[in-house]
Amino acid sequence: MEVFVLGAGTVIPAENRSHAGYLVRGAALDILFDIGAGTISRLFAIGKSYRDIDLIVISHLHADHVLDLISLLQANNATPGWARETRLQILGCKGLKDFVQNILSLFDGTAPEHYLLEIIELEVGRHDFPDFILETAKTGHTSNSLAFRLEMENRIIVYTGDATERDELVFLSRQADVLICECSFLAGFETTDHLTADQCGRLAQRAGVQHLVLTHLYPNTTSVEAAAQANSQFDGIVTVARDGSTLDV
Repeated sequence: MEVFVLGAGTVIPAENRSHAGYLVRGAALDILFDIGAGTISRLFAIGKSYRDIDLIVISHLHADHVLDLISLLQANNATPGWARETRLQILGCKGLKDFVQNILSLFDGTAPEHYLLEIIELEVGRHDFPDFILETAKTGHTSNSLAFRLEMENRIIVYTGDATERDELVFLSRQADVLICECSFLAGFETTDHLTADQCGRLAQRAGVQHLVLTHLYPNTTSVEAAAQANSQFDGIVTVARDGSTLDV
């Protein structure tokens, strides 16, 4: 499997750090995790068409994780010579159904015209799908934000979304091949709803992760310092993501 980092940043503009988006490409299935502003354009840059996105997983409803859902829904109807006919399935946090319904009400041309739009709000726990397993845990970033453990093709990828340091994420990340972990700030920054670099390293070490990928860096969080602080707590591989990064899993 491969993971394409489409957006490694936050809502604050920064070079090589766009709104959140991560494409997991398997042998038979692609899954898009989060869809911040500009995601479908960055998909195009890696040779993946928005037309072929059939499954999206949403961690929470902040703008930098969901804004391009509006564009995708409109493009499904407004592409000259093509209209989506295959099902679009969106899985995610509590409140997702109302959120999507509000988009359809507010933005002309987004309501499905020729296809089924299926929205599933996930409970905390394990969910078995035909081609993969998705396990979820609360992250503490918001009241409804979720982290995800994807088990597919004998590989394990964990995506924290925006998160806080908590035991639930250690269990969710257990023995993961790759942990894609938000790393908003450096150690010592006072925050109650994000992770710092040293906390990311501690999480990965406790969970027995093989490869820690730091992402969602705010502009003042430098890659070199973030990696060093994570490595001070973690014995495995540390990578700092940027837009366009590709990870083999």
